Amino acid sequence: MDTVAGRFNLKDLGMAYRKAKVDLFYTTHPSLSELVVYEENLEENLSSLLDRINGESEDWIDDEQFLGGWIPAPAKLDWQAEASRAGDAVFSSPHQQWGNYLKQKSVSPGAVATFRVMARNSVDFHVLSALWIIHVGEKFDVQLSDVAYGNRVRRQTDKTYNKLSLGSFQPYLKPYRDWRDNGLKAMRSALESKKRIVAVSADIASFYHCLNPTFMLGEQFIKLAGVKLTPLETRLHRLFIESLTKWTEHTPLDTGLPVGLPASAIVANIALIALDQIMEKEVVPLYYGRYVDDILLVIENHKGFATTAEVWKWLIDRSNNQLKSEEPDLGGAVRFAPHYLNGSSITFSGEKTRLFIVEGRTGLSMLQSIERQIGERASEWRSLPNLPDSAEKVTTEIVEALTQDGERANSLQNTDSVTTRKAAFAIKLRDFEAYERDLPANVWAEQRHALFDAFLDQVMVPHRFFDMAGYYPRIIRLATACADFEHLDKLIRALNKLVEDVSQYCGIGLKATSPPMNMKREVLDKWADYLESMLQECIFSAFPAQLSRQQLRVWNQHFAKKNVNSGDRRLLSSIARLSISKIRMENERYFVHDLAYKPFRYLGLPAELIKHIKTVAKKAVTYVSKPLTLVDESIHEGLEVLAQWSGWAGNSGIPYGLVFATRPFTLIELYLIADAPFSKANQQVLSSAILAQRGFSVTDKLAVVNNKGVLEIEDGGDKEKVRIALANFLTEEGSWIASITRRPDPDTGRYQRLMTLVENVIEEHKSIDYLLMPEVSLPPVWFMRLAHKLSSRRISLIAGIEYIHARRKTVRNQVWSALTHNGFGFPSHLVYMQDKQTPAFHEETELKRIGGVTMRPAVPWPGGNPPIIQHGGFFFSILVCSELTNISYRSAIRGKVDALFVPEWNPDTDSFNALVESAALDVHAYILQCNHRQYGDSRIRAPYKKSWMRDLVRIKGGILDYFVVGEIDIKQLRRFQSPHRSPSGPFKPVPDGFISCMSYERKTLPL
Repeated sequence: MDTVAGRFNLKDLGMAYRKAKVDLFYTTHPSLSELVVYEENLEENLSSLLDRINGESEDWIDDEQFLGGWIPAPAKLDWQAEASRAGDAVFSSPHQQWGNYLKQKSVSPGAVATFRVMARNSVDFHVLSALWIIHVGEKFDVQLSDVAYGNRVRRQTDKTYNKLSLGSFQPYLKPYRDWRDNGLKAMRSALESKKRIVAVSADIASFYHCLNPTFMLGEQFIKLAGVKLTPLETRLHRLFIESLTKWTEHTPLDTGLPVGLPASAIVANIALIALDQIMEKEVVPLYYGRYVDDILLVIENHKGFATTAEVWKWLIDRSNNQLKSEEPDLGGAVRFAPHYLNGSSITFSGEKTRLFIVEGRTGLSMLQSIERQIGERASEWRSLPNLPDSAEKVTTEIVEALTQDGERANSLQNTDSVTTRKAAFAIKLRDFEAYERDLPANVWAEQRHALFDAFLDQVMVPHRFFDMAGYYPRIIRLATACADFEHLDKLIRALNKLVEDVSQYCGIGLKATSPPMNMKREVLDKWADYLESMLQECIFSAFPAQLSRQQLRVWNQHFAKKNVNSGDRRLLSSIARLSISKIRMENERYFVHDLAYKPFRYLGLPAELIKHIKTVAKKAVTYVSKPLTLVDESIHEGLEVLAQWSGWAGNSGIPYGLVFATRPFTLIELYLIADAPFSKANQQVLSSAILAQRGFSVTDKLAVVNNKGVLEIEDGGDKEKVRIALANFLTEEGSWIASITRRPDPDTGRYQRLMTLVENVIEEHKSIDYLLMPEVSLPPVWFMRLAHKLSSRRISLIAGIEYIHARRKTVRNQVWSALTHNGFGFPSHLVYMQDKQTPAFHEETELKRIGGVTMRPAVPWPGGNPPIIQHGGFFFSILVCSELTNISYRSAIRGKVDALFVPEWNPDTDSFNALVESAALDVHAYILQCNHRQYGDSRIRAPYKKSWMRDLVRIKGGILDYFVVGEIDIKQLRRFQSPHRSPSGPFKPVPDGFISCMSYERKTLPL
């Protein structure tokens, strides 16, 4: 921004577009095709918008092309459900229930399909909105206190606005949980202090649709909010707010905010600043928190409140006349009416207000019930995807998810059955989307088809669809991505039939307004238009990059124009008009702009991480020729680094999919693609890449190999004891051979067994620090999923990875360690990869015989000695199976480690028994050996003096996969090793020469 000239520049709009694209991508109804078209001529489009913003004329904000339009999104369908019943009959089929309703329609009120008016703003409008957030909106946001939890903008740790982050807002989940959990903590604290309390939860009815945004322009309000704007910011502020009101004039709404425009969230949030001030300063509760329009209030029950009306009256008396009751005797609606919100109708719905009168043991019991219910739901979301055994089990689980009732007693909010069903189904659908990324489509086709059939049976009927419509595009994308074209046809035909039923048998309503009778056709036409574009975008986004002949035949059978009758319904015909070449071209366009179902970053990941995922060819990638004209120099520097790591160095620019990413590389992926990420020389380079993709940078706490060759990883200080879970997991020999020969895994149950095992580790009530798995036990893509889930419980994963194929018929045998890390200022994890240096004799022979390949390390060890990792205060090394037999390796780490991890694929357990027992004594450390279940003898061996204490854990055999947890005492071991002469116990004396080898960092106060 040129503050001297008082004008914005092209880089300001480029950075705004970078945020706007991410914000829009994650809305519920994004227009992907408009983004693609806009970005293909990005500099020209942004220059045109810049001229308008900096120009004198403001007429353009009333241009419909700039404002965009609106679409009707299904909100609810009101119908007389009782009329669909035959006496006391209960229908198992929603379709049969709907059919029975239609038969009885003449003797019952007609169904009313209510839609929500959703904004379909132009990309220009979204860029203007993001520019407003950067320069004005964040100044309002920062004035909100910490009691406002939801829809807060991204900030640095020092609370300054983060201009470089992708997207404008903090992720919603943590603030939501904090809002809810802090209220529960306040209630528990009060009850434990023997206080009688009242908790109130309430929300505002149709908040966005009833809020007039012009209050933001009032000088008194700007002064109340404590915001100061420059002349340039004042003009931008006026342009944006007037654009909001102009958009409303082109919709059926009398007032309101565009739902679907991310910047509306800041306007809505700041509108309630006076409510926050009343609650904090006048009410002074035990707890008050607001998540956008949902409030949670906890106060002491000194007055003996027994009804909602009494509580509201007490609050109204302390509100300086800003809260007003419309039905005081009935405990009805309460309006929030501060002087600055003229023209708005902000009403807390009486139906959605809940009152909890809580005291004593019964109150604590109720609170425990709520906390347990929340914990169970959180556990479901935390859980790993677990592929059901059969199609029948899928059907049962989906039906259960879609028929759950609400659980009012176990929630502080008014949770109805629809909310509960949506949450349950969302978890199931999330799992199926994970299977698509993790498994070849043919491996789980039966279960996937059962999902689609269940969705057709249970959801694709009007009274169910209006509750679950938000999941339909995800189902379409999943079916398309897996080339399930027969089911895609069924899903589209079912939607066509549903639209016809709504049109023929239902009245039409719009939420927060009463549309005129002659508007029914317009609403239905707009809905059909949206559904047509949504279907096309879903198919363009998710269409497979490659089709087999059989898949192409099935597509043509269902969607080729010649095979679709002229009388076929509109939505199906709209797809039939598209040729395969057109769809593939659109898929490429979506992909290179990071708007496709598969993220653009997949092209830059190692091949083993996208083993069965087909992406478009690299030659299709398009480039931003002059990125410095559109993004900050600090961002540009990191993007150049990423382009080099990802294989795009030397091209004429940087790919659009990197510069304007919607799903950037994760931190763990950056460590996988980076060149020598732990080298001191590369710390600044890595930091710049993190800045470009994640919006923050750190250098002083990044993991780094120090001057002594030890990899230092920050993890919150020293631990006296460490708990390790040893996995007794079976990898069949057929899977091992498939890894060598690059064939599909013959063990179809392996994925399910693995997810079940790790799920049990996650759910273990005693904290676990590390999970150790055998050599060559995991495909890389599964490792990434497990690492992510385990890190949420602060569990590090060390596992042998299936053979990674390199050039010239070579393979790598690697151990990957996903280690917890707090160097970024928040809990995260990083991946350290270590190569097995030489193959075992039998391994070398079999690799050559079966696959004609040779094993070579990607990274030989510097100096030929095993690397040492300092994870927090825990020092350890890793040796892979036969490497334990190398006496020089054991000698090199003696005195320098607390523990030695040894993942194995080893049938020769007798020979290794002696090695492990010897290593525990001569290295004088804990030896953690993890072998495959087929061979066993996984153990934690310690150099204790008493022989019966030496095997802390030792397991073998069994027909099921399981794990055993052992605990090693690091502090006790170091205190024993630190004196010049070993004490009498509890360990065996250190071997000769150990004291001179012991590293200074491990020495401590002796026993």
